[in-house]
Amino acid sequence: MPDARLLGLALAETAPEERLARAGALLEPLQGRSEEAHAAREALARGLRGLVREAPDALRPWLDAHWAESPAADWVCARLFGWLGEPERAEEAWDAVVEREFGSRVERHLARARLRLDRGAVADAAEDLREAFRDPAGHRDLERGAKLLAKLRAAGEALPAKRRSRIALLGGSTTQLMRPLLELVCFRDGIEAEIYEAEYGLYRQEVLDRSSALHRFAPDVVLIATHWRDAQLPPLSEDADAAVEGLAAGFEALWEICRRELRAHVIQHNFDLPPNDSYGGLGKSLPGGRARLLARVNLELLARAGPGVSILDLDAVAASHGKERWSADSLWYLAKQHPAPDALGAWADAVAAQLRALLGLGRKVLALDLDNTLWGGVIGEDRLDGIRLGAHSPEGEAHLDLQRYARELRERGVVLVVCSKNNEADAREPFEAHPEMLLRLDDFAVFRANWQDKASNLREIAATLGLGLDSFVFVDDNPTERAWVRRALPEVAVPEVGDDAADYVRVLDRGRYFEALTLSDEDRLRSADYAANARRAELASGATSMDEFLASLEMTATIGRFDAANLPRITQLVNKSNQFNLTTRRYTQEQLQAFAESPRHVTSWFRLRDRFGDNGLIGVMVGVEDPEQSTLEIDLWLMSCRVLGRGMEALMCGTLLEEARRRGLSRLLGRYLPTEKNAMVADLYPRLGFKDAGVSAGPGETVWALDVEGQPPIHCPSIRIETAGA
Repeated sequence: MPDARLLGLALAETAPEERLARAGALLEPLQGRSEEAHAAREALARGLRGLVREAPDALRPWLDAHWAESPAADWVCARLFGWLGEPERAEEAWDAVVEREFGSRVERHLARARLRLDRGAVADAAEDLREAFRDPAGHRDLERGAKLLAKLRAAGEALPAKRRSRIALLGGSTTQLMRPLLELVCFRDGIEAEIYEAEYGLYRQEVLDRSSALHRFAPDVVLIATHWRDAQLPPLSEDADAAVEGLAAGFEALWEICRRELRAHVIQHNFDLPPNDSYGGLGKSLPGGRARLLARVNLELLARAGPGVSILDLDAVAASHGKERWSADSLWYLAKQHPAPDALGAWADAVAAQLRALLGLGRKVLALDLDNTLWGGVIGEDRLDGIRLGAHSPEGEAHLDLQRYARELRERGVVLVVCSKNNEADAREPFEAHPEMLLRLDDFAVFRANWQDKASNLREIAATLGLGLDSFVFVDDNPTERAWVRRALPEVAVPEVGDDAADYVRVLDRGRYFEALTLSDEDRLRSADYAANARRAELASGATSMDEFLASLEMTATIGRFDAANLPRITQLVNKSNQFNLTTRRYTQEQLQAFAESPRHVTSWFRLRDRFGDNGLIGVMVGVEDPEQSTLEIDLWLMSCRVLGRGMEALMCGTLLEEARRRGLSRLLGRYLPTEKNAMVADLYPRLGFKDAGVSAGPGETVWALDVEGQPPIHCPSIRIETAGA
C-alpha cells in the first residue's frame, strides 16, 4: 500500500497529463477497506485537486475514463466531481463507494454526511450524522462523528434541535474526551447543548465559589462526573459510618447550592468500584472495606437525591460495558483519564438518557411486531400449536422474556401497541388461547394487524393515541421492515435487534429509550388511560350532541397550586407536552419551584377524573403579574391531549381570569409561539374571546389580550370543580 504522505510527492510539480497518468497507475494498489487505503485515496484525490483550476478540460476525460472502474477510482472521482461543482455526479460516485466499501451502517452514514457537507448541504449532512448514531457505536466512530459535528457547526448554519440546554461538566478526572462525545449524543437526540467544562478535579471549588465561571455560566444542568478515586477511601476504614456520612453529606451540600442558587438540575455519578482491591473479597465483606463502603455510599446518594437531583449509576454502566475494559490505568497515570476512551460511548449514552428524561424527550410507546418477535414462527402458517413460545425451548423462552420485559414496561406506564402484517383473527388467537402467553389483548392500547405497510400503520396508531411519532419505539425481527420504517418515519426509534430472539431484550434495554427520572401515579396509569379513552370514544359515537356526551362523562376537575407532591409530574408535563402548548417554554423543576415561591407568579395544576377513571394531572398554567402594566401574562399553558375537547381549556382560562380579577389587574395577556407541533392551539385565544393585543412579537408569534373588567366568568357546566386541600 503506497504511503499517503508520498502520494503528494509523486504527483507534485508535474504537467497535468503526466500527473493524471501517474494517478491512473496508482489506483490499482489502493483497493481495500483498510484505514491506510482510505487515507491513500484521499491523498491521491487531493494531489489532483489543483487540476480543477489548472486543467479542468484534461481532468474531465480522465474522470470519464476511470469512473466506475473500481472502488478506489470511485472514491477519487467522487472527490474531484465535488470540487468541480458537479454534486449529482459526486453523490452518485460516492454512493457507489459507500455501498461497496463501508461495511457498517455508521460508516455509510458518516461517509454520506461528509460528502453532503463538502457540497454545502448542511441540513442533509446533519440528518446523516444523526442517523449514523441511532444505535450504540464504538469510540473510534464516535470520535469521527464528533469531529464531523464540529465541522457542521463551523459551517455557520443553525442545526435543528428539539431542546436547548446549558450543561456544566464538572469532572473528578479529565473531561476533554468526554465533552465532544456528550455534544455528539446530545445532537443525535435533538438537544442543542452548550457545554461548560471545568478544570480537572475542581468540581467542589466551582460549585462553592459563587464568583466562579460555573456560576457565571448559569447552567440548566450540572453534571458531577466523579469516580471511585474521588472518594479517597483507604482499603479499610476504621469508622465506616462516618466515612459514608461524610461523603454523602458533602455531595448533598453541593447539590443544594446547584438547586437553590443556580436553579439547575444535578446529574451525579455514583461510585464505580475499583478494579483491584488489596483486601480481595474482604473489601466487600468487612464493614470498613472500601468496596462495601462505596456500595453503601451509592445507596445513601440515592436516598438523599430528592427533587432536582438524579443519580447516574456509573457502576452499572461499568459492569454493562465490562469491568476489564472500563479502566485504562496507563491513561490514568498519563492524563488522569477515567474511564477508558473505549468506555466513553457507554458513558455518554447513559448521560444522554438522563438528559432526554429531564427534557421530556423520552419515548412513551413500544410498538411490537408479532411473528418471530413475540413468538417464534408465523401464526398464519404454523398455527397455534406450532409457534415457539415458553420455557420448553431456548427460542420460546427468549420470546417469553421479551413479553415479560414489555409487560414490566407497561406496568411503569409505557404504552404497548401491536403493529403486525397478519390476518387480525390469526394475530389475536395466541393472546386468547396460547397457555404460555404472558401478554394479553387488554395489555395493548391499540392492536393493528392487517396487510398495510407498517409505516402507515404506525402513523394511524399515533393519530389514534394522539401522540407524536417521536414517542414510538418499533421492534421487529425483519430487517426489511426495520429499514422501511427507518426510512419512512425517521422520528421513530428502530433498534437493530437482529434476528436472534436471545438478543431482543438486551438490545432494547441498551437503547435506554424509556429512561425516566421519576415514576408518578399518572405514569403507572397511562396505558390504562389510553384504553379508557377508547371507551370514551365509543360513548361519544353514540351521543346525539356534544353537551350530552360531556355531561355523560360525569367529570370532576381538581385545581391546586404548585406543591412538592406534584412538582415532579408538573415538570414532566412542562418538558414533554408539545401539541397543546401555547409557548412550549421548558423549565427545570428548580425553576418551577422558584415560580411557586414568587408572589408575582400564579401557578396552577389541574387534574381530571370521570366515570371511566382518573386522568391524573393533565394541565399546567403559569401567569406572571406586571403591576405597572396591570396585566397578568400567561407564561405557560399546556394540557395533555388525552383530555382535549372536554372543556378543560375553557375552565383553565377561566381560573386564570378570576385570579387576575382577584389581584385587581385589568388585562389577561397570552402569547402563542408556533412550533411544528402546536398548530392545534393556533386559534385558541380568539376562540376564548381574546383580541389581538397589538404588541410587536417575534417571527410568527402573536400576542392576545382579554379585558378583565366586564368579562363574565368563563365556566364549563359539564365539569364539577374541586380545590385541592379544601
